[in-house]
Amino acid sequence: MSIDIATPELTPPRRRSLSRVAVAAVLALVVLLAAATAGIGWYFSGVAVEVTHADVYDLKILDSGDGTVTLPRDETTALPGTWALVWKTDRDKAPKNDRALLGPVVTATSKKVVRKLETNGVAAPAKGAKAFIDHWIYDSDPRQALGVDFQNVTYPSELGPMPAWLIPGRTFNGPWVIGVHGRNADKLETMRAIPTVHRLGLPMLSIAYRNDSNAPVSRDGKNHLGDTEWKDVASAIVYARAHGATGIILHGWSMGGAMVMTTLRKDPAFIRGVVLDSPVMDWNATLDKQGASRHLPGFVTDVAKQILERRIGIKLADFDQRPYAPQIKVPVLLYTTADDETVDNGPAFTFARKAPHGLVTHVETQGGHTEAWNVNPSAYETALTTFLTKIH
Repeated sequence: MSIDIATPELTPPRRRSLSRVAVAAVLALVVLLAAATAGIGWYFSGVAVEVTHADVYDLKILDSGDGTVTLPRDETTALPGTWALVWKTDRDKAPKNDRALLGPVVTATSKKVVRKLETNGVAAPAKGAKAFIDHWIYDSDPRQALGVDFQNVTYPSELGPMPAWLIPGRTFNGPWVIGVHGRNADKLETMRAIPTVHRLGLPMLSIAYRNDSNAPVSRDGKNHLGDTEWKDVASAIVYARAHGATGIILHGWSMGGAMVMTTLRKDPAFIRGVVLDSPVMDWNATLDKQGASRHLPGFVTDVAKQILERRIGIKLADFDQRPYAPQIKVPVLLYTTADDETVDNGPAFTFARKAPHGLVTHVETQGGHTEAWNVNPSAYETALTTFLTKIH
């Protein structure tokens, strides 16, 4: 009697070898993808927290003369409104820059735009000079730029004395406006609001905060997206109270808006109202927008956000202002711009809808990030005047 024993089918040696190679290749790709994702995420998160005060000269002067300047046409150079043109010069054989007021468009084609240029005695820019358009307009102090008297002061903070400009009002005993600039900006960003506040006779404290030029540096030297910076706003409020303020209106630009909202949530007692100019109302949404503009896949941006949270010890969800909107108890003036490529406006619109009826005045304009004033200074100042007059 014979018994047939079934022999198991063996995988040919070459097939086994190919299978192992394929598995190894997949694992290698997974490792490489994970490493690449982590690396890109680390870099992107670093961009968000980096402190830099360098100017970016992203234009080249095509021609100038007879009170005009010719620039490459893009979304910025053809915009109506009030702007400054800043350009590099080798005057006196040392790299410097000059600036002038950029006037109305004279002519424009698909590739270039010719605008009036009010140089006020400064030599016209040379053909080929590197330049950029500055929506802050001014590069000097309130007295030189606006003819408005001011004092250089310091206010105490947990990191040491912080510099600020104090623009007197008719009296120091009354409501004050505190101007809070945005990420990697400085007090110059607040200059566009100073004339309106000054005309109303209100004192204005335009503050620097941690990691600004000539200000104390935080331990890690990084932007914390308002999570720690808001404490400097709170310190400025203490300073204002000690010098006569009976109430505070906070005016914040971009990340300064996030700082203003955090201050309002954490220390609201002395705040009468807030002005928000292109504010970051949700960091998650804004970082998603920034990731998309860099063509990053969503999962890479998500990794970057997780890395960012660990790097600076925050929870991005804590900076979503929309859930707080129904609890708002003070008036809010909100400016948003249609072409803001820096901050996601969606959360600001939602915030305005969810706030109690009548508390949020929402002014929608054309222009880019924090450029509502530049596109239409008169409309901006009218809205600000009406708002401040009602609440002070």
